[in-house]
Amino acid sequence: EPAHGRRQPPRGFPSISMDASCLPTEAATGADRDSDPPNSGQVRTEEELYVESFLKVSLLLANQELIKVQLHGYKMLQHLLKYRSEKLSSANLLKLMLQLVKSDHDLVLESTDSRSSMPDKRPQNSDWSAAPTGINETISSHQGMDCPILAEHNLLCEAFIIATSCLGIQQYMGMLLCLLNSLNRIWIQMEWNCKYVRTMSGLSNLFSDGQFLKMSYHVVKFCEEKLMNGINEYGACDVFSTALLELIIPLFLRLLRCIHVLWTAEIGVDLLPAEVEKAKTLSCMELDHLLEISDGLYTIDSEESFRENETRALLEGTRQRVYNFIGLCTTIKGAFPKLLESLSVGNAFTEALGCMELRHLGKLIRLVVIPLVKHCPREILEEWTVNLLEPILLECEDRLHGTWFYLLYKRQAHNLFNYGNLVGEDEQINKMGYKLLLEFTRKMSDLLEALAFMEKLLCLYMKMLNLSATRTLSLLKI
Repeated sequence: EPAHGRRQPPRGFPSISMDASCLPTEAATGADRDSDPPNSGQVRTEEELYVESFLKVSLLLANQELIKVQLHGYKMLQHLLKYRSEKLSSANLLKLMLQLVKSDHDLVLESTDSRSSMPDKRPQNSDWSAAPTGINETISSHQGMDCPILAEHNLLCEAFIIATSCLGIQQYMGMLLCLLNSLNRIWIQMEWNCKYVRTMSGLSNLFSDGQFLKMSYHVVKFCEEKLMNGINEYGACDVFSTALLELIIPLFLRLLRCIHVLWTAEIGVDLLPAEVEKAKTLSCMELDHLLEISDGLYTIDSEESFRENETRALLEGTRQRVYNFIGLCTTIKGAFPKLLESLSVGNAFTEALGCMELRHLGKLIRLVVIPLVKHCPREILEEWTVNLLEPILLECEDRLHGTWFYLLYKRQAHNLFNYGNLVGEDEQINKMGYKLLLEFTRKMSDLLEALAFMEKLLCLYMKMLNLSATRTLSLLKI
């Protein structure tokens, strides 16, 4: 084996505590500061600010005309009254009580007597009204008893899904700012990080909750599909404002970091839920079928995949859609560095490079790195090279060197970690490893082609600058 062979996967799993690079932006934590009541000399805690933002969203939903949206708003208010009343100011508690009293007088009667005759506010011929499938819209009541903040995360995601599937575009776009602000606040709460993010047992508990993964997936899917359809030929986004994107991106990066950790080397059957461990396993026949029906992106959240293994479809689908969302953001004018900051985005990907299978690295290159190379402004290209491109290129060089050496000289797949947890006969695994390696090599070639094209453009740009400078000097001499 060459001295520069594949290094062993890392022993630990990457830290995903909320470091400075992953702290929410001003938009992510302060979108509703202007509407906060006067401080009256007391400094409110981050938890109190979060609960207040949750109340604001609940009241906003409860005051919508559509019954389905109202009912969800009242469900959120009831949760607040039961589990968070001590964190509310007396004024906000009064608002909550008055709204619930109002619901007792008119909402219940209206929902039972007039639900069938209530006009639907959804646009009739618009893909914006497409509701997600496979979602149980009722959150389990036991979640609140165990840990209110997980139930609140799921309630907010469910509110997002209901609003975007029931309301018209103008109605829900304003509401999304409040919803996304509250979701971002959840991810910086001490309670959330201690219970669910900072330890493997916490992540195990988080992904044991079926609603968390399902709700998160549908939020990601909605945003990715709308952004993909809403970026026009001029690089402008027709669906999401800059303020919304500033809230969506940090939220997706935090979720992505948690999913990355599930693929770290030290994970064993006893550390993760059985359904997650099973989701990380692919038979050679399944993977071969995926390679045949896709372009190498391993589209794994199709209807067929959901029937075979829902958890796998949710995990892989969320990961791929977040990758694509970040890649799409690189095409938006003004995205650098306002929306995409090299350190926070770079950390979300590079800390998990050693734990990625070849197919995941291929997705990262195809969906994120190549669009970044094509659209990154020249003046900040160096910092993106240091924080993202260089670590990825070094990792890919290491992988390609070791895997191709073993394949060419020893006729076997090197370090099965590269190919994931494949199930099948040795001959099948070696054959599938060869296919995966070819796909990955093609994507790496595409990246090198994009880098070479960028270098040519830079050389041309420098020649033009030199020519302009020469002409200027000539004119000055005259």
